[in-house]
Amino acid sequence: MDWELGLSTGPGGYGVAISLAGEGTHLIGMFPSIARAVTSAFRAAPENLPTRVVLVHLSGIPVQELGRHIGELTAAGIDADTVEMRSDIDVLESSLATTALLIDADRDLLTGRRLRTAPFDAGTLARLVADDPARVRVFLTGHPEVRDRYHVAARDHAPQLIERPALAALALDSPRTSVMSTPRMGSSLTDSPARVWQLRMGIVIVAMVVLLVLFLA
Repeated sequence: MDWELGLSTGPGGYGVAISLAGEGTHLIGMFPSIARAVTSAFRAAPENLPTRVVLVHLSGIPVQELGRHIGELTAAGIDADTVEMRSDIDVLESSLATTALLIDADRDLLTGRRLRTAPFDAGTLARLVADDPARVRVFLTGHPEVRDRYHVAARDHAPQLIERPALAALALDSPRTSVMSTPRMGSSLTDSPARVWQLRMGIVIVAMVVLLVLFLA
């Protein structure tokens, strides 16, 4: 049976969901590491490898961190060529057909398509909602111990709680229509030995040319 794996990263761990052909999407839970997340998904899924893997990443994180996630997935037995990367805002907007604002309580950040990523501020949130109140929806994610104060600060905008496993499930069920970033496959973040060798040779050649010019001068 074909199946798909969804993972959503966050400071508190990795949310996991799987989609089984003909049986729908199922939430698996939260896990402290990618290795544990993948192992738990394999236990709940058929024996074959997933045909598609979606990694939902935090908006605004550097490409080096994405590369680290891909490396850990590869170490856990996942083919990097099957990994599709999407931001949390992309997933929310494409799956719910709305303009999303996400309060990340774990990082004290407010994220949106226009805003990108900025420190959370209740006044900024109010202004962004007022721009298009009919379409803007506010979401809140984070550990229960830290998100309560953000829920109070945003109470006028009825924030909807979204857990990491639910984000992973939404990513599996929604189309990819990002306007924030170019979707990338995991293999694009890995350097092949041939590419590294070519880069090193290029550096050596440039250095030799510079030395020759200095010598002739």
